[in-house]
Amino acid sequence: METENSNSGNNWDEFYRKARNGGFFSYRITTGGEKNLELKVRYWGFEWGSRKFDIFIDNEKLVTEDNTGRWSQSAFQNVVYEIPESMVEGKDFVRVKFQAHEGSTAGGVYYIRLLRR
Repeated sequence: METENSNSGNNWDEFYRKARNGGFFSYRITTGGEKNLELKVRYWGFEWGSRKFDIFIDNEKLVTEDNTGRWSQSAFQNVVYEIPESMVEGKDFVRVKFQAHEGSTAGGVYYIRLLRR
């Protein structure tokens, strides 16, 4: 794990990680040699403040996310992102990075997994 301007905490007995103001956190995850993968991420559905961030796979942007007021419900929300084969092909591991925009927060992220499509 790598982090900058990041911290962790606990909510509803689940741990989370978040980053602020251009900060980031990342995880090295095995691909299992698979090419047809999705990234599953669990968020809390009622966060305060700006929640704009980018998700990268090995420093290549997968998606820009904006969860600001997205769900407005006090419940966990699972989001699945399809990963292009070109981002994982021939790789045994990938680095999944969540990077906050300036003045915003990435996360909190409660759970991440790579899934087969």
